Amino acid sequence: MRDPSAHGEGAVTLRAETPDRSGVGTPHPPAQHFEHEMAVARLLRRITHWPFRKGQLLHLSERLPALDLLAWLQANPQNARSFWQNRERTISVAGLGAAVELTAQSEQEVGDLLERSYSILGDRDTVFLGGLSFDGRSGRGEWSAFPGARLVLPAIACCQRNGEYRLSVHLLADSRREFIRRKTQLITALCRLRFRGRARPDAPRPRVSSRIDDVDFAGCRRRIQAVLREIAAGELHKAVLARRVELALTSPVAVFEVLARWREVNPGSFCFAMERGQDLFMGCSPERLYRRHRREFQTESLAGTVRLGRTRDEDVALMARLHRDPKLVQEHDLVTRFVRRQIEPWVTDAQSPEQAGVFKLDRIQHRYLPIRATLKPGVLDHPLLDTLHPTPAVCGFPRGAAQALIEREETAQRGWYSGAVGIVSPQESEFAVAIRSVLVNRERILCYSGVGIVAGSDPEEEWTELEAKIESFLSVLEC
Repeated sequence: MRDPSAHGEGAVTLRAETPDRSGVGTPHPPAQHFEHEMAVARLLRRITHWPFRKGQLLHLSERLPALDLLAWLQANPQNARSFWQNRERTISVAGLGAAVELTAQSEQEVGDLLERSYSILGDRDTVFLGGLSFDGRSGRGEWSAFPGARLVLPAIACCQRNGEYRLSVHLLADSRREFIRRKTQLITALCRLRFRGRARPDAPRPRVSSRIDDVDFAGCRRRIQAVLREIAAGELHKAVLARRVELALTSPVAVFEVLARWREVNPGSFCFAMERGQDLFMGCSPERLYRRHRREFQTESLAGTVRLGRTRDEDVALMARLHRDPKLVQEHDLVTRFVRRQIEPWVTDAQSPEQAGVFKLDRIQHRYLPIRATLKPGVLDHPLLDTLHPTPAVCGFPRGAAQALIEREETAQRGWYSGAVGIVSPQESEFAVAIRSVLVNRERILCYSGVGIVAGSDPEEEWTELEAKIESFLSVLEC
C-alpha cells in the first residue's frame, strides 16, 4: 500500500498485512476433525488398488477442511518434516517423510538434480521442497546433515493453495519388492497420522541457558575495517559479513510452535523448515530470490537497512533516511544493478518501478524494488539459480572477490544460511533467500545474521543491525 508519509519519494511501502489463508490458529471442531479422518480413509482405500509401475511416480490427493499446517507438523514428529509458505500465504506445503530425495554435493551437480525433479513430476500438480547452501558445497561440522543441494518430494503432504487444502501421498519404486515395502510404510504412516496434537503436561518452556557468540564487537569491528580497506583500495564495492550465535537450551524446543510465533511477528515473510535427521533448518525470510510461473518471472532487490522507529515521527525520519542516505542508496543500487544485469540473457520485457519502496518487518525495514519480466522460451531454474545466487545482498560485489573475503574473514560456516530455499516443479518454482534463519539440534540452536559493508559503513551501526536480526528470533523463542 502507499504510505502517505512517503509522498515526497514516490515510494511504495510494503507492510506485513497480507490476510492469513494458511489456517494457522484455526480450531478443529469435531466435524472438521472427522473430515480429516475421512480424507485419510479415502486415500487408504485408493492406495490399496495402486499397481506397481517401475520408476513412475504414483500420486493421489484428497480435499481437506482448513488445517493449521505448522501444528500438524508438530503433531507428527516421526517423519522428516518440511515446510514452505510464500510471502503472500497463497501457497503452503507441509511434508512428512520422503517419497523421493535428490541431493547434490556441489553446485556443478545442481542442474542434473533439477532435471531429475522435472522428469519425476511431469505434469502432476505437486512440488519438490528444498534448497541449496550459500556456496553450493556440502556442509561440515554442524552442517554435515545438509548437502550442497537437496530436494524432497514428501511421502505425505498437506498443501494449501488460495485457501483450498489437499492431503496428498506420493510413492516411487524401481522394483516390485521396493514398491511393496514403500507402500506398506506409507499405509502405516497414514494410519498413525495425527491432525491434533497430544495434550502436553504443563512443563516449563525451554529457556536459554548459555549463549556463545562467534565474534564480539571488537572482532566484528576489525572485520569491517578489513573490508573497508579493500573497498578503499578498489578491490570490491561491497561485502556481506555474517555472524553466528550459539544458544544452549534447558530442554528441546517445539520447533514448529516457535516457527509459528516467528511467522506471526513477520507475516510478510517467506516461511520455511527443512528437517534431516536430528537437524532442522528454519526461518522467516523477507527476501525473494525469484518466482517462476511458466514464463512469468518475478525477482527483486532488497538491501539497505534501518530499524523501525519507536514513534510514527521517528519512523518517518528513518524511512526518509532509507531514501536519502548515500550509503544505503549505494548498497541497494549495487544489488539492483547486479540483478538486472544477471537476468538480462534469460528474460524479455523487464520492468520495475522508477523508485525504490520500503519493506517493513517487525524490528527493521529495507529498501525494496520488485522486478517483473518474461522468461525466454525454454528457460527453467538452473540458469536462474546459477546467475542470481548468491546475490550481493548476502554475498557482495563483485561476487568472486566478496566470496574470497568471506572465506578469509568469517569464522563460522554458513551452510544453508544465506542459501536458497523453496519449491520446484516444471510448471512453477519459487525460492527465498535463506536469511533470518536458524539451525536447530534438540537443545542447541545456531542463529545467523549478516550485514552489508560498503564505503561509509560504521562498525557500531552494523553491529546494532546484526543484534536486531538476532533479537527478532530471541523474542519468539522465549516468549
